[in-house]
Amino acid sequence: MTTTPAGWYPDPYGSPLLRWWDGTQWTDATHAPGQEAGAPQAPQQAPQQAPLQAPQQTQPQWGPVNQTAQLPMPEFGAPRRTAPVWPWIVGGIATVVVLALVIGGAVIVLRDRAYTANARPDTTATAPQLDQTVPPEQEPQQSAPPLPQLPQPAGDRIKDPVTGLSYAYPGDKWQVPESKDINNPADQRSPLWTSGCTATSQANYDGRGNDWVGSVYTAEVPQIYPYSGSQGLGQLSQTLLLTFDQDFYGIPHDHKILRNEALTVSGKQGWVIEFEMDFTKVAEANGLKWKKEKGAIVLVDRGQNARPAMLYVSVPDNLDQSVLKRVEDSLQSQ
Repeated sequence: MTTTPAGWYPDPYGSPLLRWWDGTQWTDATHAPGQEAGAPQAPQQAPQQAPLQAPQQTQPQWGPVNQTAQLPMPEFGAPRRTAPVWPWIVGGIATVVVLALVIGGAVIVLRDRAYTANARPDTTATAPQLDQTVPPEQEPQQSAPPLPQLPQPAGDRIKDPVTGLSYAYPGDKWQVPESKDINNPADQRSPLWTSGCTATSQANYDGRGNDWVGSVYTAEVPQIYPYSGSQGLGQLSQTLLLTFDQDFYGIPHDHKILRNEALTVSGKQGWVIEFEMDFTKVAEANGLKWKKEKGAIVLVDRGQNARPAMLYVSVPDNLDQSVLKRVEDSLQSQ
């Protein structure tokens, strides 16, 4: 059984900081992304964690092929929202929902994979009130920059002008979504997806109007994830997988890594990590149309002073899972 080496990783408790993993547990040591920081001088005690708001199912930690446990994961997470919060990618980007379904006496938590799936946990802090002596019309107005429009297929390929990646278009069943439906620029951990397409696996899977979908997306890796060169692609891919597992797959599941190795894409150094999510127990108890989902994260180094490019694919087993291999094998980089 392997473990993740000590180091700075995106905070699994939802803050925009990096938190120190000492090789066995999360510590209290944090620092802002982009700042130089070495190992803490003394071991830190694990932070007190907030109680979960819904019944939890213990899941094995990530590990290499056919093993469990590798990436650091807290035993409990911060409270989850009970309303939609970010798009699902992977198998699905639809609105995050913590949903208690009582079926046959069994209560399960279903979370939608949509636009809001990566939003921060709710906080009890009270927002500051505006000074009523200042007329509202004099308050400075800030508008967010417009989201990039996702490119449509050109022939049998989709080309991402931001990352330089291109890949095979899976076919007419797969449609290019609106950028606003899959991106949340306010979430620093969430990639800003600049190309992609989705296919519906199960409409209204939770009885609340949310869909579970298969997904193909590309983006630059967000700045919050430390990156110092191609030698770190393997660790970066595992960190992203840990984040996506927490944010995108809210239904209780088992999981395993199928492939984890270096590769080249159009002569550039890269890394691929393939995985499988197993929802069989929940699917059989609740009549879901899919039981397992296969996916992959492919990272491509883009040289000095450039963030690595990322391909993210995830396909439930009630869709054509050959899409995963076709998209991976067709990946090119400018």
